[in-house]
Amino acid sequence: MFDLPTTIPNQSCKVLAIVPHPDDETLGCGGLIAMLARQQSQFYFVFVTDGGASHPRSVAWPSRRLARRRKAEAIEALHRLGVGDASRRFLKLADAAMPEPHSVEWNAAVSELVDIVKKFQPDLALLPWRRDPHCDHRNSWQLAQTAFQRACTRPVVLEYAIWLDEFGTPEDQPRPEEALRVVYDVSSVLAAKQAAIAAHVSQTTSLIDDDPTGFRLTPETLARLVRPTETFWWARDATD
Repeated sequence: MFDLPTTIPNQSCKVLAIVPHPDDETLGCGGLIAMLARQQSQFYFVFVTDGGASHPRSVAWPSRRLARRRKAEAIEALHRLGVGDASRRFLKLADAAMPEPHSVEWNAAVSELVDIVKKFQPDLALLPWRRDPHCDHRNSWQLAQTAFQRACTRPVVLEYAIWLDEFGTPEDQPRPEEALRVVYDVSSVLAAKQAAIAAHVSQTTSLIDDDPTGFRLTPETLARLVRPTETFWWARDATD
């Protein structure tokens, strides 16, 4: 029985990571992933969107080219975290335009995730925080919860918040009855997390220089997310 991991587990476990965009795997839970990799845990990464909307006005980097680049960056980041051989699936849903719940495309994505969950049987699931301000993070959470329900699987769920502290409203914050704060010391693998973030060149540098409105991780955001500790919210319930 895999219990609530209030400290880094000293036994291996099966970890399913739901990643809204390439780079969220590192920003949100890269330290925990690197720590669990040291414990010989098994991983399955599901990248939900293709990440192709970060620079919408770029001529040199149209969305398809950018999506290919971001996929390659994610694969390199996993290597730098020590999980380069882990199973992974790229659902390739549209960045910032995920399909509506219960639409044909949504149900197809749920079915694909149900198949992964049934075959992998995760002990622990790492999901984006259910009310993280970015729509893709919220929708990815809903996608995963729907898949767990249909697969009749209830792993321990830890939710990572990337944009909550920066853009969230009071209504977005965890409620006492729904989640317990869990903090891990990841200082021993901080260098690996920093290296993995550096793999996401399109999001951290001026690689794409023909869209002044394009997204780029700021030093302030990186300083907030790359610290000796990582915070998660243990979901006491499976629904919202």
